[in-house]
Amino acid sequence: MMKKGHLYILIFAFLSTPCISAQCYPDRHSTNWFDGWVSCEKSPNPIASYGETHWIMYDLGYDYVLNETKLWNANEPKNLNYGINDFNVDYSLDGVTWTNLGAFNLEQASGLSTYEGAEGPDFNATKARYVLITPTSNFGGDCYGFSELKMSITDPFLVIEEADVFNAMAYPNPFINNVTLRMVSLDESAPVNYALYDILGRTIISNTFNMSEGNDTYELPLQGNTLSIGIYILKIRELYISLHQKVKLSFAR
Repeated sequence: MMKKGHLYILIFAFLSTPCISAQCYPDRHSTNWFDGWVSCEKSPNPIASYGETHWIMYDLGYDYVLNETKLWNANEPKNLNYGINDFNVDYSLDGVTWTNLGAFNLEQASGLSTYEGAEGPDFNATKARYVLITPTSNFGGDCYGFSELKMSITDPFLVIEEADVFNAMAYPNPFINNVTLRMVSLDESAPVNYALYDILGRTIISNTFNMSEGNDTYELPLQGNTLSIGIYILKIRELYISLHQKVKLSFAR
């Protein structure tokens, strides 16, 4: 059994004014040099074996299921040669251990306001939090850059495998008083227990609530006004299920 939902992440999403004519270019990109990423000096790559390179790394903030992408190259007319040509794509769950998706190629942009980009690498439902793009060649410029990256992802809170049973996340983090728990489960009738522990494993708060069908957010009163600044662990468990999840929280005034 699986629940699915799809959404899109737009990175460097500087899109042009919407069209009202059927002859317009719906995915066109501006020719503004500031609409994108540029690197004019090499630096140590997050993958040590790559050495010093031009690179850009995205931290998506959570483990997402990644799918197809679209790329817009550097589209400023006077600097089209800065656009990336050959590039490597790597992904990671922790930012330390990396897997190479492959080596890819991107055509030079047109420099026109009607430029619509090109299809990029397909992650084929790969789970990752970090995405690293390392260009290895451009079109002859002193700098390397591109305008925009669009990634299709599957919302992890709407994907529940039988082995996972439920997904949960607490925010904001750091928190000041209470937190909101976002949770989806295969069994929406099961009571949910949450417990807050300090860094020494001592229980600060423990309580139980019942999920309501169709609702995926619940406010947890953690009484932050009684806590000292520090790191805490929030454990969430469905009472009819042996599995549980832990979330590390930081308390700040």
